[in-house]
Amino acid sequence: MPGTDDPCSFLLPQQAFHPCMLPQATRLETLNLCTNPHACDIDGVSFIGSSGQPLDDIMRYVPGDDRLGALVESLKYRHLAPTAPDTLGCCPFTTTDPFVLKECPHVYFAANQPAYAETLVEGDDGQRVRVITLPDFGTTRTLVLVNLRTLECSPVSFAGLDADDPMQ
Repeated sequence: MPGTDDPCSFLLPQQAFHPCMLPQATRLETLNLCTNPHACDIDGVSFIGSSGQPLDDIMRYVPGDDRLGALVESLKYRHLAPTAPDTLGCCPFTTTDPFVLKECPHVYFAANQPAYAETLVEGDDGQRVRVITLPDFGTTRTLVLVNLRTLECSPVSFAGLDADDPMQ
């Protein structure tokens, strides 16, 4: 999934990287080049989220630093990028808004955030959504595993690795 500093358009939705940009990695069947934001289904569990630009833009205009709370609110509003196109660049659309959530996902996430946080949101109709702020791996060396049966999250830290040390 492309992000803020990747060699692609800054306008959302960002298109997936072209396979020629990752010639060695695209030989692997496990590589999935995807758009930003991206929605997918893994064994019956629906995921939707972004590389974090919509949440970062929301945080520029709300008091405090409750990123998880802001992400939960955007889920309640059923909109992936509520500040687009006013302050968040996006491609022009004339007939539909591609950022409107038409269906309730099981997992809703924003990546490249300062810290890991998660909560389980339950809707009026019995929906359960795990909302997650995924930490910036380059800074925190932390990834998050999601149990597809229970939607419980487990952060995994590679804290001993130093990004500036090429020997590790």
